[in-house]
Amino acid sequence: MMADTARAADAADQKVERMQRMLRQVSQERDSLQAENTRLKSEIEELNRKNVGAKKSSDAALAKSRESNATLSTELQRTEQNLRQIQTDKDLLQETVVGQAQQLETCESHNVKLLQVNRNLLGQYENKGFFDSLMQREPITGLKGVELENIVQDYQDRLDRLVFRKTEASTTP
Repeated sequence: MMADTARAADAADQKVERMQRMLRQVSQERDSLQAENTRLKSEIEELNRKNVGAKKSSDAALAKSRESNATLSTELQRTEQNLRQIQTDKDLLQETVVGQAQQLETCESHNVKLLQVNRNLLGQYENKGFFDSLMQREPITGLKGVELENIVQDYQDRLDRLVFRKTEASTTP
């Protein structure tokens, strides 16, 4: 029986040893898991800090982007208004140029006609002889003087019609 008791004691010792090994192994696993848990908690805290920083940075960038967008929108509206004003000014200037071109054509036409009137007048003056000069000063009937005054008045009327006036240009379509 002793041998049975020794075997039973030996078996109990082996069970105790096995239980102690298992206890050490579970303790090591527990310590390892606690260390891993602590490391993961610190990683989570670090990631949360980074996330908060990134969110603040992202929010700041978003606010700056919105502000920039508002500024650009305002600038776009201002630029569009300037463009409309410039287009209006351009159209007005084009109308002015067309009007001035028409005035220039009118002036050129009148200048040609004035030149013709002056040539006619010079031609008549060159062909005036002694008898015409004498008749012009004839005091009794004064017919030649009246005829000469009529010719002068006719030329004066023609010249007056050909003089360019600014009001003509503005009423001409």
